[in-house]
Amino acid sequence: MGCILSTVPHITTKVDLSPEAKAALVANGWDTGYVAFGFAASESVSKLAVGLPIAGISDVKWVTVSFDDSNLEDIPEGFDPNFMTPGSTQKLGVKSDLYKLITGGFSAMPALAIDGEMHIEADAILKMIAQKEGVSSEILDLIDLSVKNNNSILEALKHWGWAGLHSAQDYAMVNKEHYLEFGQGNKFEAWEKQSTDLIKAFMSKQEQVLAAKSEINGFFVGDNLTLADAALLNWVQSLEGVAGLDVKKHYPKCYENWEKVKANPPPGSQHFIYGFPVFCGYVAAANKDARESGFDINKYW
Repeated sequence: MGCILSTVPHITTKVDLSPEAKAALVANGWDTGYVAFGFAASESVSKLAVGLPIAGISDVKWVTVSFDDSNLEDIPEGFDPNFMTPGSTQKLGVKSDLYKLITGGFSAMPALAIDGEMHIEADAILKMIAQKEGVSSEILDLIDLSVKNNNSILEALKHWGWAGLHSAQDYAMVNKEHYLEFGQGNKFEAWEKQSTDLIKAFMSKQEQVLAAKSEINGFFVGDNLTLADAALLNWVQSLEGVAGLDVKKHYPKCYENWEKVKANPPPGSQHFIYGFPVFCGYVAAANKDARESGFDINKYW
């Protein structure tokens, strides 16, 4: 059984790189400009894939991160494009020694190297970029909403979704230690209640923001894409597809806004919008028996 949920977010983006990590960046030509690491269909990586173009950062070299321990290699001929980040020419395993080295042991995605400095945590990276751009407080507040809740909600997604899938696959795609404390029977009801209360407050805030608009148009602020849209991009699909939450019923304006986004996909979002649901299907299948036996996030709504 687990302890009560911690709501203290990790919002530091810059990784304290070792001399060996810095040398690895130089050796691979990743020490200048923007180099992004990740799999674009990932719920976290998609935020960065969408946010960088919004910020006008177009000259980005992408390295696909695969769900294994493979060493750095050129994208092989015939490699499934659904598992490749568009525009990338190289791939690297998330569990590889090299990826662990250059992310300071973080070994998760995305990561973004900016002139040889490595940054992690998608929402925090978007906040860093937004602050540099001097965006409005309305946009920054919405990015902060995701920054402050991201880690805790990702734990909920692990608990009600990902843990069941990865356990069924014997953790072939992920670092096992990231999932062992989650899943059916591994958390007290008090933890589950605190976790779902946090999700309720998080989604209700988005619902209120959208309710204040004259129309639902696929944008949280105004009539154009902003970094707030990038930071909040994944949540409807993640909570619905991974945790099994009935988002359409409980947060209809968020759901309607997501439908607008899907109808006109922002640059960088296509792999998440069209590819991620495949993984959601695997999650639903792996958790089917548990959910039918009562391990269902919706019981808290």
